[in-house]
Order: sequence, then structure tokens, then C-alpha cells
Amino acid sequence: MRLPHPALIALRTLATLALSACIAQAGWAAAFLGGEGKYRAFHEVGAGVTVAVLVVTAVLYVVLRRFAGTVSTVLALLLAALSVAQYALGEMDLIGLHIFLGVLIAMVATALTSWTFRHHYEPPARG
Repeated sequence: MRLPHPALIALRTLATLALSACIAQAGWAAAFLGGEGKYRAFHEVGAGVTVAVLVVTAVLYVVLRRFAGTVSTVLALLLAALSVAQYALGEMDLIGLHIFLGVLIAMVATALTSWTFRHHYEPPARG
């Protein structure tokens, strides 16, 4: 079995980190919405971390777009944009929209991970 191209390994790692950050945020939110108010601080700190992870992921997908493919690159950019909007909704205490967008973000992060792991880079033929 051959290892994938190093760029694909990097992209798959980024997609996994992005999805993990999104799932962690959902977990912290569920904990404090379920009555454990002390976890709200974790969710607030995690928000900044998650936005940073998703923005860095999007930037690196753009840099490695030749290896990532169009769909994965667009999903990474969409995920970063949605996370910035999500952060703003949280700051404005628009909780209903914040929760709705959080579910959408989890779906986009899952799609990004799926597309990234299914994508295989084929170098251009010489000739």
C-alpha cells in the first residue's frame, strides 16, 4: 500500500482537526445548555480556537488547492466564513440562529472531511 501524497496527508489532518474543533464546540454547548453553566467559559474560549483552526484550514486548502480539489476547497472556505458568522451570532446573543448555524457548520465540517478523505491526487501526465 502506497502512502498518499504528503499534501493530501496534510489536508486530511487539517480536515480532521476542523471537524474535531466543531464537535468539541457542540459538546461544550451541550454541557452548558444541559445545566452545567461552568462549561460556557470553555465554549467561549473554544469559539476563538475553532475560528482560528477553520480560517487556517481554509487558507491552507487554498494554498494546496491543486491537491485538495475544487469541492474541498470551496467547503473549507464556506466553513471558515460560517464560523466567523457563528462567532458574531454568539457575540450578539442570537442563540436560536447560533444553534441552527452550529448544526449547519457540523454538517459542512463532516462534508469537508468526507470529500478530503475520498479525494486522490493524480499528478498531471507528462508528455
